[in-house]
Amino acid sequence: MKLKLKFLRPFKDIIGKSELELNIEVITILDLLKILVKKYPKLEKEIFKKNQELTDYICIFVNDKPISAINMLDTKLKEDDNLLFFIPVSGG
Repeated sequence: MKLKLKFLRPFKDIIGKSELELNIEVITILDLLKILVKKYPKLEKEIFKKNQELTDYICIFVNDKPISAINMLDTKLKEDDNLLFFIPVSGG
């Protein structure tokens, strides 16, 4: 399955580039995240809490649509999906 991934900071800094195109066999967001963490171990602290749940602040969009935090890890991926990973920033 071909996927296009785009990363904003801090993910971009850890991976060393803002975009990746992967040909991998994944079914869900969780499958993809495990592959990314295996390839880029420093991503783990930005993506997962100690109990392997997602951090509260990560945002993932699939094809320009935010995925639900409730079912985020179980979201199914399809050929040619475009994903965006980022952490929102706010100020006051």
